[in-house]
Amino acid sequence: MSIETLAAWLTAYSLQIALLLAVGLLLPALVRLRLPRLGLAYWQGLLLVILLLPLLQLRPGAARIAGFADEIWINGGWLGQAAPVLHGLMDRSPLSWILLVLAAGFLGRLAWLLLGLTALRAWRRTAVPAELPPAVAAVQEQMGVRARFLVSDRVTGPVTFGWRDATVLLPPDFQALPAAAQRAVVCHELLHVRRRDWLFSLFEETVRCLLWFHPAVWLLLSRLGLSREQVVDAEVVRLTGARRSYLEALRAIALQSRRAALPGLPFFHHRGHLRERVAQLSKEVSMSRPRIVTVVTAFAAVLALTAFLGASSFPLLSSAWAKPMKVAGDVQRPTALSNPGPIYPESAKADKAEGKVVVDCIIDEQGRVTQTKVSTSSGREDLDKSARDTVSTWSFKPATLKGKPVEVSYTITLNFKLDKKDKK
Repeated sequence: MSIETLAAWLTAYSLQIALLLAVGLLLPALVRLRLPRLGLAYWQGLLLVILLLPLLQLRPGAARIAGFADEIWINGGWLGQAAPVLHGLMDRSPLSWILLVLAAGFLGRLAWLLLGLTALRAWRRTAVPAELPPAVAAVQEQMGVRARFLVSDRVTGPVTFGWRDATVLLPPDFQALPAAAQRAVVCHELLHVRRRDWLFSLFEETVRCLLWFHPAVWLLLSRLGLSREQVVDAEVVRLTGARRSYLEALRAIALQSRRAALPGLPFFHHRGHLRERVAQLSKEVSMSRPRIVTVVTAFAAVLALTAFLGASSFPLLSSAWAKPMKVAGDVQRPTALSNPGPIYPESAKADKAEGKVVVDCIIDEQGRVTQTKVSTSSGREDLDKSARDTVSTWSFKPATLKGKPVEVSYTITLNFKLDKKDKK
């Protein structure tokens, strides 16, 4: 796959995401979707759809997924497949600079994520055990969920992390909250532990690393995080029955969170959207089952149509995923521009060995040989290697389909025959 192919694929995929999310982010506002659980399921489904978009567009017979190990060769291999892209990046063309920026952004976001994880571990080591009143500590027994509650001066709001060994970091001001508010906050964090929200957060942040350049993805992840908090908020009120105390605790946390972020502050420390969460808790929201079914059906139909239109308007390049075309029918064969003969290995000459090597190769849209594989061996490794090395240096006028360059699979036969003088 060439650098041009990769750039075109990323562009088409980004446009598909933009179209799908433009509609997907607008739909809940149009119908005033206010039910947190339904909203969370909707945003999670939308995230899953944009991640599966490339796979949903694979056509039977065109996918490389089946038998992938047989399709990707060494020299022709993983390195051979990446070679055209690496070669393009070394050219420092405008496209290469764009791809380098995208790669640098991904690595930067990934480094920030790892820095956050490291910071959390450091904060946990310096934190001290929280002194919870008996009624608050008893919430763990009532919910059947265990977590370590620690107080850290590095956080301005509760931070829950970890899967098997869940930890909750509490700000120092938490100790000053009324017992009812403390109980509600503890219940909130334990619900995150029980729901395994830490794993979902890590997954979503990995998606943010991969698609960091797409503002619509950031907005989607923001909506998803808000809905998750609203679901937990509603469950806290249902379990504790202390709506007013919980609202007071949220407002207190909101005041503390206005302080500037600390250096190295990780993503999971942020408990944004407090205004929206307070507004959601301040009113009762309900939807009848028939309306829920109607909304879900309508959303699914609109999004399916949008995805289809996006795939039709901005198709992903098949050469990124599909098998190269065969030279047949309307596909015109490539024409060799430079095809020097093979170098006869000295070891073969010494043994007076001859043979025929059939090499299968892939020639991309620029006429470059990107992969080679010996399909019929001469019986000698040195002759086979010379044949493959030779073909990999050839250049072609690319094959065409209706006048447009296409990537094709091509078979080349090389004969190794000794001169009369070498046979003596």
